[in-house]
Amino acid sequence: MLMKIRMKKEKVVLLCSLLQMIMLTRKKNDQQIALPLIDEAPEMYLPGLQFFIRLMLGIVSLGYFSFLPTSPLILSYIHILLVVSLYIVFHLCWWRLYKSYGISRIMIRIGSWVDIIVAFLMVCADSSPIPPMFILYVIAVMGNGIQHGLYISAKSMYGALILGAAGLVVHFILLDIYPPYNMYFYVLLIILAIYYSYMLIRRIEFLKKKALEISERDGLTGIMNRRAFVNAAEYLLLLNERSPMSLIFFFGDLDDFKEVNDKFGHTIGDQVLQHFANMVIGRLRKTDIIARYGGDEFVFILTNTAISDAENIALLLQSDFKNWAETKGMSVGISFGLATVPQGAVQLDDMLRHADRALYKAKKKKGHPGIVIAPPLEVSGAAEIKPLL
Repeated sequence: MLMKIRMKKEKVVLLCSLLQMIMLTRKKNDQQIALPLIDEAPEMYLPGLQFFIRLMLGIVSLGYFSFLPTSPLILSYIHILLVVSLYIVFHLCWWRLYKSYGISRIMIRIGSWVDIIVAFLMVCADSSPIPPMFILYVIAVMGNGIQHGLYISAKSMYGALILGAAGLVVHFILLDIYPPYNMYFYVLLIILAIYYSYMLIRRIEFLKKKALEISERDGLTGIMNRRAFVNAAEYLLLLNERSPMSLIFFFGDLDDFKEVNDKFGHTIGDQVLQHFANMVIGRLRKTDIIARYGGDEFVFILTNTAISDAENIALLLQSDFKNWAETKGMSVGISFGLATVPQGAVQLDDMLRHADRALYKAKKKKGHPGIVIAPPLEVSGAAEIKPLL
């Protein structure tokens, strides 16, 4: 008897040691993947597949209870039919709203909680000692997490753990039996599966953010690259078309930058580009768009700014950059072409060409002061460019 007790204690100690090792490993991984739970813009990857799976879950649940050899615990078959029917109708309406208006946070949260609550009712009604309906929790958490990202996954996991535990307690109280021995490991394995899926989703989110950052940031200066600028600029032009705002396009190009590379080397040239980008970040606001368009060309969009204020900013940037360059023994400057976005529908290519033409004239008179403001861009139906005089 004493030997059996001692062996059980040794098993418990071994199990606790293994759990401690797992927790230490998890903390180490958490430090490597430091990704906070932020309620960001909702995402949806395979809406049609999710809709199909939800309908199939309702149909499979209905089929399971139809052929269950014993009566349901808390609901009659008619009640279960009603619950499943309402579940299917809800998701049909959810799908209709999604197709009409797109996805939103409230729609995602309501859909996730409906999945978990229906799974809770199915577990409570299941009269099997080990209820297969408990798997619905796993499908709800993993499906919603993979579909909608880390934040929704965590919220679903919390709800599934709380209602899952409550559902099992109600289930065995109604059965008036203790959970069988293998039930404990059944639940433990499901919890591990949910946790594993959460960690995988967390890692995927981390890699996705890194990939997005790399794809939208200039590797040298850290500001937007051309691709990210185009996306942001097109969005601002659409907003301007709907609700007119004051937008100023800046096109900037470094003067005599090739001489810097030839005389001081490309490493110093890179430092010049980095310094100019940091200087612009310090001068402009967070609401303004700052991007490296390519090579030594930069492009900015100033929001809610008068053209006179934009010209003053250009003069300050020129002065600051010239003074810094002189302290480094370099004769490099910056020329700007400015263009005001007119009201109405404007194509981004037209605005960029318009500002670029102003920059071309500014380059011809660099340093005197090297700034040209383009005349208003005339828009009549399709955007037309008024030549520079």
